Amino acid sequence: MLKKTSLASALRQSSDSQKEDAAADKAARQPIAKIRSVSPTPSNRLGKKSITGWFDAEVLKQLKMIGLDKDKSIQQMVGEALNDYFAKNGKPQIAR
Repeated sequence: MLKKTSLASALRQSSDSQKEDAAADKAARQPIAKIRSVSPTPSNRLGKKSITGWFDAEVLKQLKMIGLDKDKSIQQMVGEALNDYFAKNGKPQIAR
């Protein structure tokens, strides 16, 4: 024959179950931490900063066409333009 559980034991199990459910609900309501993948910085970018700007789409298209004609990347062309601007203003041409 199966042994009956006592009322106190049944209430204790029910209370423990409710506590577990409450803990699970609390965990489910907490925001999920964003997982950020950390990849090593390429060696050619160490110590460098990005310079950006917002221009019309035609500017990018024209830069790409010139880059194809001259076999240069946009980064190389921007560096050349910056060096020209630095020279115009009496500053050392340091953009690489």
